[in-house]
Amino acid sequence: MTTARDIQQTFTRHPGLELRSTWQSTQPYKRHSHAQLSIGAILAGQTRCICHGQEYLLSPGDIIVIPAGAPHSCNPVQGQARSYHMLYLDSELPLAQQHIRSESLFGLYLAVVEKMTTSSVNALLAALTLRVGAGDMLRPTSQQVQQALLSDPVYPPSLDELAQRFSLRKETLIRTFKQDTGLTPGSFLNVSRVEYAKARLRAGDDIADVAYQSGFADQSHFHKTFVSYTAATPRQYARGRSISDNN
Repeated sequence: MTTARDIQQTFTRHPGLELRSTWQSTQPYKRHSHAQLSIGAILAGQTRCICHGQEYLLSPGDIIVIPAGAPHSCNPVQGQARSYHMLYLDSELPLAQQHIRSESLFGLYLAVVEKMTTSSVNALLAALTLRVGAGDMLRPTSQQVQQALLSDPVYPPSLDELAQRFSLRKETLIRTFKQDTGLTPGSFLNVSRVEYAKARLRAGDDIADVAYQSGFADQSHFHKTFVSYTAATPRQYARGRSISDNN
């Protein structure tokens, strides 16, 4: 099995848009979520994607729509290599998860990959809006737990404190949160820390500083957690190219 350091992959960035392109990878990763709308396209091999408890087997030409905040994993099938693109979009569109096989939509997707322009993104989103429905909302308690954890991911409130705040048994709070989000509060916190770390790495912060800023005990813990949720090392991610770069 390939390791994260061995994978041929690139990260290309534009304001409000990030493209991850990965080739011939057998690297798995943990269930996680993103603050952005995520849209994946399979180029070669197969991927087993599980999103909010629903399983999809993706093949070349397939597109998967993953709503912002939806827990998911997209891992290789029986250790076989696969190649794919993932687009992460800052979009307010409330699109529901969907597995799509459409030659025309796949063509629009590849146009975004090639051009990375606002017009190509808008064309893809317009086509998806016609095809994909809206997602479900979280219950108020789960929304408030998310907000509490995101308010201070470095020193978050404990589960006991949250349970007392919402007048719930700790077990009930965990069960409700997982039913709504697909993640335990602990996993959600790890995902939030990794997403914050990605933002700081994109901004050019030093990796050692990012580990501390994100709330990890040390750089080793940060590296291990980052790889387990992204299938990329922090250094690989930090080296991603901005479309506005001149070099």
